[in-house]
Amino acid sequence: MKRLVLHVKRLFKKFWFIIFLSYAISWISGFVVLGLMIVISMLFFNDPVDVKGVLENFTEEQLGIIFAEEVDENVSDDDYFAILARYQTYLCPKKADRITTWICSEVTDTAYVQKYELKTNEQISKEVLKQNLLASINKNSVAAKRAVRSNRSLNFTYTYRNTGESFTIVITPDELK
Repeated sequence: MKRLVLHVKRLFKKFWFIIFLSYAISWISGFVVLGLMIVISMLFFNDPVDVKGVLENFTEEQLGIIFAEEVDENVSDDDYFAILARYQTYLCPKKADRITTWICSEVTDTAYVQKYELKTNEQISKEVLKQNLLASINKNSVAAKRAVRSNRSLNFTYTYRNTGESFTIVITPDELK
């Protein structure tokens, strides 16, 4: 329901004139156009971000910690990862690509875990996936520096939707250096 409301808000912000014109012609055509635009928005566009919701659930200080470009020494690595996981999970689920949906992020004593769901029955090459993940990680980012410093690995857990089978790609602190 929350997702539907966000899509409707986005449509009214971007296409208010078209919706108004449709309603001016007739109420029925206006509702039909609005319904079609909502369906199209929900099927073909990324999930909208509820900025107001983010601001209500996170303090300005917490957002500053997450988006800092340098490591804030006043914040422990454990606190940083806890805030980061809570923030990232707030935005989930989120489509990563046509077959991958990001489900959540978690923190353990030894790892920062990101969980994904796969909408395919084809087996994915774990070696290729790991190389793609390593290539996409910014090793100079605050998260990578904190993972190395706290000796945490980055774990990417993928679960096939149809079978429930899962596998984990582990990127060690040494690989992040």
